Amino acid sequence: MFAKITDGAIAATGTLKQLFPNTSFPGGIADSDFKTANGLQDIVLGEQKDRKYYFVTQGDITLVDGVATQGFTNTAMRLEDEDAKDADGNQLFVQVWDADFDNGEGEEPGKMVDTSEKMITHGLKYSFKNQIKSQANSALAPTDWMIIRKAERDVAIPDATVTYRAAVITEYGRLKTAITGAADIDALQAVMQAQNWPDAV
Repeated sequence: MFAKITDGAIAATGTLKQLFPNTSFPGGIADSDFKTANGLQDIVLGEQKDRKYYFVTQGDITLVDGVATQGFTNTAMRLEDEDAKDADGNQLFVQVWDADFDNGEGEEPGKMVDTSEKMITHGLKYSFKNQIKSQANSALAPTDWMIIRKAERDVAIPDATVTYRAAVITEYGRLKTAITGAADIDALQAVMQAQNWPDAV
C-alpha cells in the first residue's frame, strides 16, 4: 500500500494499480524515481502491541514526522475480574432451567430463571493463572504415576523426580503470586515473560 503526498498532506492511498490505473509497472513495482516524482510513500505500520494483552484496532493513515503511517489503537485488556452487566448496567446472574415454572398464562411450563450466583467477566489475571496451572499440571503429569505407586505400594520416588516436582510446584506458586500482584499490563507481561520452569527429568 502506498500514500500519495501532495502539498505535505496525504491526498490518496491505495495500490499502484488503484492510484495509477493507466500506468504499467514492470513486475508490479514502482522504482524510486517514479515514487519521488509522484510523491509516493510506502505506508509503514504504527505500533501494534501484543494482542494477548491489548485489543488492537486499525485507525487512520496519517503523516507521522513526514512518514505515511497506518495508525492503530491499543487498548489494554482488563486485569481483574468484574461482575457481568447487561447493556443497562444491571447485574447478570447464572441461569438454570426451572421445569416447574408456570407463569399462569397458558404457556408451556418451564423457563430459564436466575440463580443467586453472579455472572463474572474474567480478566487477564484469571486467564493467565489458568494457563500456568495447566502448564504445571502438564509438567507433573508424566511422573504422577510415581506418586500413586508410592502411595499404594510404598515404592520410593527417585530423588531427581522429587526435586523436579518440587521445583515445578514452587515456580507455579511464584508465578501465581506475581500475577495476582501485577499492578498493570506492563507488570503482568514482565511476569509472563520471566517464567522459569525446571527442565524435565
